[in-house]
Amino acid sequence: MTPARRTAAACHLAAGFSTLSACIAATWHPWLAVPGLIGAAFLAWGGASARDAGDRRADLHERLHDAAASDAALLDTDPDHRSAA
Repeated sequence: MTPARRTAAACHLAAGFSTLSACIAATWHPWLAVPGLIGAAFLAWGGASARDAGDRRADLHERLHDAAASDAALLDTDPDHRSAA
């Protein structure tokens, strides 16, 4: 699991706990749920942002790896050293 995925999972877990605490606070007074729900929304946004950043980084890494493999095949002029692929 990448660090971005761990961050996203932790944020989503914390958002769930924040929502749970907001629901419990709402049993005393509805306005007490507002801070917990705002915190849950912020944590959910942070988790989604971290997940998207991790996906973008993984896509970039895959594209760079493919480009390097393509360049290596083009630059290898000695036919005896080419791979069987």
